[in-house]
Amino acid sequence: MKPFRAKPAAGLEPGTLLLLLLALGLAGLVVGLAATLGPIAALAVPPALVLLAAALRDYRVATGLTILLLPVAPSGLIPRAVTGISGANVMLCLLLVTASALLLAFALRAGRLALPAFPRPFFLFLAVFVAAALHGAFHADEIPDFLVVLRVIDSTSVPTYLQVALLNPSVVIGAAVLVAVAVRNAARPSLYLVPLFGGAAIVACAVLYFSLASGASLGELGSQESRRTLSVTGMHANELGLLLSTAWALALFCALHRQRAAARLALALVALLVLAGIALTFSRGAYLGALGVLAYLLYVQRRLATFLLTLLVLPAAVLVMPASVTDRAFHAVGSKDVDMLSSGRVDEIWTPLLPEILKSPLIGSGTGSVMWSDANKEHQILPVGHPHSAYLGALLDLGVLGSLAVGVFFVHAWRLFRRLAASAPDPLWGHFFNGGAACILVLLIQGATDDSFLPGRTHTLLWLAYGAAVGYAGRAKLPTRRARAPLHAAEAS
Repeated sequence: MKPFRAKPAAGLEPGTLLLLLLALGLAGLVVGLAATLGPIAALAVPPALVLLAAALRDYRVATGLTILLLPVAPSGLIPRAVTGISGANVMLCLLLVTASALLLAFALRAGRLALPAFPRPFFLFLAVFVAAALHGAFHADEIPDFLVVLRVIDSTSVPTYLQVALLNPSVVIGAAVLVAVAVRNAARPSLYLVPLFGGAAIVACAVLYFSLASGASLGELGSQESRRTLSVTGMHANELGLLLSTAWALALFCALHRQRAAARLALALVALLVLAGIALTFSRGAYLGALGVLAYLLYVQRRLATFLLTLLVLPAAVLVMPASVTDRAFHAVGSKDVDMLSSGRVDEIWTPLLPEILKSPLIGSGTGSVMWSDANKEHQILPVGHPHSAYLGALLDLGVLGSLAVGVFFVHAWRLFRRLAASAPDPLWGHFFNGGAACILVLLIQGATDDSFLPGRTHTLLWLAYGAAVGYAGRAKLPTRRARAPLHAAEAS
C-alpha cells in the first residue's frame, strides 16, 4: 500500500498573476476616475492606455494617430469633459509621445533610420515664426481687457499669449517634421494617407452634423447674422472653410489617380464630403479657394475631356445648388460698395490699421500685433484678434523683412511640390503633391480676406503635406528594396 502524499496546492502562473494584478489596478483606476471625472472619461481610459502602449512600442502607430488627430484636436471635437484637457494640449501630449517613440526607435536601430534633410528656407521660416512670437510677448500686457470681456481672446497674460502664438502652432510644425521622418523610412508611405484623409473626413462630417443639429434652415445658416453657428466645433466658419479647402485639394487630386476601384471610391467620397462641408460653411473665401483648386486641376491636366466635363458639370451644379449657397457666394457682388463686399473689412478693419505698419515697417510688431494696436485700443476698428487679411497681418506682425522670408519659404514649398509631382515614382504621390501645391494656392486666395501665413490649426493639412514632401524627397537617396530588407524586417518585428 502506497503512502498517502498530499497534492501541492494549485497556484497561478506568474504571467497570469501579473495580468490579474494589472486588470485589478486598471479597474481601480477606472472606478476612481469615474468618481472624479465621470463615467465617460473613465471609459475612455482603457482604450487610451492601449493606444499609448502601441504608440510607444511603434513610432509608426504614434505618427498615424498624430496625422489623424492633428486637424481634429485643436477644435472642440474632442470634448474637454472627456479628456480633462483641451484638444490642443491633447495634441501636444501625443506629439511628445510620438517624438519619444521615434527617439527610442532611432536608438535601437542606429544607422537604419534615416533623417530627412530640411532645406534652409524652412529654418528661415522657423526663425521668423519664433522671433515674431517672442517679440509679441513683450507687448502682451498692452492688450486691452475688453477683448477678454468680448471673448475675442481668453486672457492677456504672457503665458497664454505664448501658448496661442508659439506653442500651439509649433505642434503643427513638429507634426510635419515627424511625418517627414516617417515617410522617409516607411516601406509603404502611402499608408500614411489613410489617417490624413480620415481626419479631413471627420472635420467635414462634424460640419454636416452641427449644421443639421442647429435646426436652422439653409437660408438662416447662410445669413450674415448666423456666421457663428459652426463655432460649436471650436473653429469659425471661415477657419473651417480654409481647412476643408486644403482637404478638397488633396482629396480631389488623389481621387483622379488610376488605382483600385475601392480606393478611388473612398477618395471620391472624402472629396464629396469635404465639398459639402465647404458649402455649409457659407464662407465666400472657401468658395473661391475650391474654385481655385478646380482651375489649378484644369491647368495641370490640360486635357480637353476634363475641360469639357467641367464646363458641363459646373453650371449644372450651380443650377441645382440651394439658393442660400448662391446668395451667399454672390453677396454684394456687382455692388459699388467695396466695404459691403468685404463685409466691413475695408472701412472697419483694414483702413484704420494701415498707419500701424509704419511703426515698425522692417521687422513688424510681433504676432497678433493688431490686438495692442492704437486702432484697437481707441476703438477705431472692430474688436478682432487678427486683421482678417494674411497679407496685412504679415506686414503688421513681421514687417517687410519677415514677410519676404515667409514668401521665400512658400516659393520653396511650391517648387518642392511641383518637382515631386513631376518626378515621384508612385503616381499616387504625384497627384498628392499636386494637391499640396493647390493648398498653397488656396492659402494665397483665402488669405486675402482672412487667416495668416504663419502656421496654425487651419494649416494642418498643408503642413502635413509639406512634411510628407520633405520625407519623400529624401527617399530618392534610399538604397534599393533588397538592401533595405533588414530594416523592413526590423520594422515588422
